[in-house]
Amino acid sequence: MRLELGAYLLGSLAPAERVAVDSHLATCADCRAELASLAPLPGLLGRLTPDEAREGLVLPPADLLPRTLVAVGAERRRERRTVQRWRLLTAAAAVAALAGLGITVVPMLAPGPASTPMAAVAGVGASGSGVLEARAWGTALQLTLSGLPPAGSYQAFATAHDGHTEVVASWGPTPSGRASIQGATAIQRADLAEVQVRTVDGRPLMSLPC
Repeated sequence: MRLELGAYLLGSLAPAERVAVDSHLATCADCRAELASLAPLPGLLGRLTPDEAREGLVLPPADLLPRTLVAVGAERRRERRTVQRWRLLTAAAAVAALAGLGITVVPMLAPGPASTPMAAVAGVGASGSGVLEARAWGTALQLTLSGLPPAGSYQAFATAHDGHTEVVASWGPTPSGRASIQGATAIQRADLAEVQVRTVDGRPLMSLPC
């Protein structure tokens, strides 16, 4: 499970895999602590140049990727066919049962968490918005930022109502002035007072009231 925490934080897991990780985090204090320690990972990865990322990289055999993709693709196709077959059978049975009762089925889409605008500090041209999602282990967050000074490094802090503060993300220079940041904190959603973006020397840029 710990191997999946980085992918979870980077948002690269499938929905079903995210649900499985959420369930595990609800009962595993060690993994919750490790997830919090990995919070700066997206920002740190964003600071790597292509040359730095390749430095010291040990290349696998040339045929490893094609062989792996073929094997994974075949397995996923088998799983997908099985899941789709059961979904179709279950849906058909449910619709038939409801039709027999004279009930019309209307699909409903669950709304996602709302994005909240961030308040910029006076004199700072930056702007942004944030999405906070409650988890059993704490809070996951995503910040969409623009107008950041192109030079310098940044951090996002989560502050609880009792004054406790945690670093939830760190990232480097943004030549375009834009950044999409994912982070996590062990502070429960209901206990959050504010998420603040600062320069590494502590200068506040903008905040997200919680």
